[in-house]
Amino acid sequence: MKRNALLLTVGLVVAALFLLLQVMFVVREGEVAVVTTFGKPHRELNEAGLYFRWPWPVQRVHRFDSRLQMYEGPFEELLTRDGKNVLVSVYAAWRIERPVLFLERVGDMQKAERNLDGLLRHYKSAVIGQVPFSALVNTRADEIRHEQIEQQMLTAMRAEAAARYGVTVEFLGIRRLGLPEAITQKVFQRMRAERNEIAERYRSEGEAEAIKIRAQAQSERDQLLARAEAEAIRLRAQADAEAAAYFDTFKKDEAFANFLKKLEALEAALQSNATLVISADYVPFDLLRGERALPTQP
Repeated sequence: MKRNALLLTVGLVVAALFLLLQVMFVVREGEVAVVTTFGKPHRELNEAGLYFRWPWPVQRVHRFDSRLQMYEGPFEELLTRDGKNVLVSVYAAWRIERPVLFLERVGDMQKAERNLDGLLRHYKSAVIGQVPFSALVNTRADEIRHEQIEQQMLTAMRAEAAARYGVTVEFLGIRRLGLPEAITQKVFQRMRAERNEIAERYRSEGEAEAIKIRAQAQSERDQLLARAEAEAIRLRAQADAEAAAYFDTFKKDEAFANFLKKLEALEAALQSNATLVISADYVPFDLLRGERALPTQP
C-alpha cells in the first residue's frame, strides 16, 4: 500500500509539473513574445518574466530576439546621377519594435533579413542614383557627401521597415565603396589631371609672384643707383670746387706748390723701411741734394 501511495504521489507531481509547463512560460531578457489564441495574436510581451497561458492548442507562444541585429547588403554595382559606375555595400542595424506586426508580416528572423535586404538594395540604388559621382569619390574631402547619403537611405528605409514589418532601423552606413576595374584607370587619370592642374596653378602663381618681386627689386635698385649717382655728382662738384680753390692758391706761387708736392711724394716714399738705390737726379729725390734753398713764400 505504501509503495502504491508513493507511486501515486510521484505521478501526481509529474502530472502537476507537466500541467504547469503547459500553462506557464518564461520570457527571457533580450526577448519579446506574442501569445496567439487559435492562431490569432492575443497579446504581446515586451518585458522579461514569468507568464501564464492556456495550453496548446488553445494558445501558443512565439518568441523573437529583441536585441540589435546587424545586416550587411551585397557589394554591387550601381549608377550615379552622372552615369558613373560605382560599387557599394551598405550595412544596417535593426531590432523588432512591434512584435505582433512582425509575426503577422514576417514570422521569423531569416525572412526578416530577406525582406530588409530588398528594402536596403532598393533605397541604396535610389539614393545613389540621385547623387553625382564626385559626392562619393573625390580628391577634395569637403565635396564628399557620405553622411548625407547615409541619412537619406536611413530616413527612407526606416519609415517603410516600421510600417511594413514592425522593425526599426537604428542606424545605417556605407560599409564598402569601390570602383569597377574598367573605370579605375579613368578615375586615376582624372585625379592626376586635377593634381596637375593644381600644380600648374601654383607654378603660375609662383612665377607671377617672382616677377613681381624681381620688378620691385629692380625698381629699388634703380632708385638706389639714381640716388648714389646724384650723391656722387654732388661730391665730385664739391671736390672740384675745393680743388679749384687749392689750384688758385698754387697759381699764386707755382714754385712753392711744386716744392710741397715733392715733399709729400718724398714722405710717402720714405715711410716704408725699404732701401732705395736711385739717382738723386730723379724727382722728388733731388731735394736730398740740398742744392736749392727752401722757397720762400711771398
